[in-house]
Amino acid sequence: MKKLQIIIPLIYLAFVAWWLSFQHVVTQEGTSVQWFSSTYGVMALIGSLVGLAAAKKWGGWKTVLGKSLTLFSLGLLAQEAGQLIYAYYIYVDKIQIPYPSWGDVAYFGSVLLYISAAWFLAKAIGTRFSLSDAKYKVVAVVVPVVLLITSYAVLLHNHQYDTSHPLTVFLDFGYPMGQAIYVSIAIVAFLLSRKSLGGVLRKGIMLILLALLIQYASDSTFIYQNSRQTYYSGGADDLLSTRFCSIAHPFP
Repeated sequence: MKKLQIIIPLIYLAFVAWWLSFQHVVTQEGTSVQWFSSTYGVMALIGSLVGLAAAKKWGGWKTVLGKSLTLFSLGLLAQEAGQLIYAYYIYVDKIQIPYPSWGDVAYFGSVLLYISAAWFLAKAIGTRFSLSDAKYKVVAVVVPVVLLITSYAVLLHNHQYDTSHPLTVFLDFGYPMGQAIYVSIAIVAFLLSRKSLGGVLRKGIMLILLALLIQYASDSTFIYQNSRQTYYSGGADDLLSTRFCSIAHPFP
């Protein structure tokens, strides 16, 4: 595991260097851009395998924390599946922005998996007690509201919802809402972590929370760019997704 903690950041840095190398021609979507957009999901695959190994160490499906890590790992696998499906649509079927598509079944599935994972994470460190505390109730309500207002007022300002495509409208609302839910649960877990097991899980939970916030920013950016027809493969959105996958499983 210690070797992986060194190898995974190195792989991520290699992807960053690769990403920087084609930014001056990224809008041309050449071969390097296509390969990057199709392969950076390997970070998700690695993260899922590391997460499953970590989940086994923490008791697997027999323990609450093991369930959380397992679900986070499956969420990463769903992310990789979504990317591969999108790559097929873009580079084989020549569909510039396949949204929505079958890829979103996997992508939105990951949102549901992360909500479940965050809930088990909070439960593992004391959500039964936290919800009786007024300040945690405030966090659980206020955080998603603030995130949603930010998304809809800033990132999705003047966003045109095409009601003739109800699935697109559902996903435009569903992605930010689902992600706001799992971020708020993760924040509650982080706040509780200082009281659980002497705070030994605090660093790991902080990194998971950071990863979830990055995923939230990545998906919101995609929706924003897609609505304005400014999205292109290999942009900052793809780099954000790569960063999310590189830190999603901090538990050794």
